[in-house]
Amino acid sequence: MISVFPLSQDNMLGFTLDGEVDDEGIRKLLIAVEAKVITHGRLRLLGNVKNIGGFQSFQTFWKMLKKKQELWDKIEKYAILTDHSWLASLTSSVDWLTPRMEIKTFALSEGELAHEWLKKNPEPKVSNAVKEIDLGEEHLLGIAVVDKMEVADYDRINVLIEEQVKKYGKARMLLEIVDVSGFSGQALLEDLKTGIKNYKNVERMAIIGDQSWLKTTVKLGDLLTPGLELSAFNTTERKRAISWLG
Repeated sequence: MISVFPLSQDNMLGFTLDGEVDDEGIRKLLIAVEAKVITHGRLRLLGNVKNIGGFQSFQTFWKMLKKKQELWDKIEKYAILTDHSWLASLTSSVDWLTPRMEIKTFALSEGELAHEWLKKNPEPKVSNAVKEIDLGEEHLLGIAVVDKMEVADYDRINVLIEEQVKKYGKARMLLEIVDVSGFSGQALLEDLKTGIKNYKNVERMAIIGDQSWLKTTVKLGDLLTPGLELSAFNTTERKRAISWLG
């Protein structure tokens, strides 16, 4: 069951999840989130997770929230209160799927601490996770991902794609995954659909890397991103990747 409650600041909202995820509770939570977003633009959320029916129930809850992507993207900080160790351990991986949101987990007894954390303004992050690569062809965009990406990295990629679109109508890009700890195939697909907002303006993308999951993920991504041609290459196949981009 999900119930919603106010917090000390108008740009903050709290909810309690105690038991099974219910459709009516989700509906009320999304309505409350939407109202806050309309009024304040950005939202800080406190989730008080007392009891939940295991990982499957959490997945159901997460997927229901993610359906409202336009609202979810407006949440800048999310504090999770829980004594479930398995849920706390998920925050690091979930962070990959929510690049524009700060997420932190607290014990149920640390409500005041979580509240104080929500009240603090997010610290600006400096990142050098994205590097431009010169591919020798002006109409091709080359990008290397060398670390976990932050909001500024996604914004930078979108700007670079926009510049290519203005010049050439569509963008063709090479994305090289160099060394990213914890980067998974699922995260890559989510980045294409959420973090990289302009992926619809990319007609071809060559992804280079030696990760074991890469080629399988790219084949799946090719089916899930109509209009965008994807192909995976090993690091020894750079010339072939550039040639494929055309």
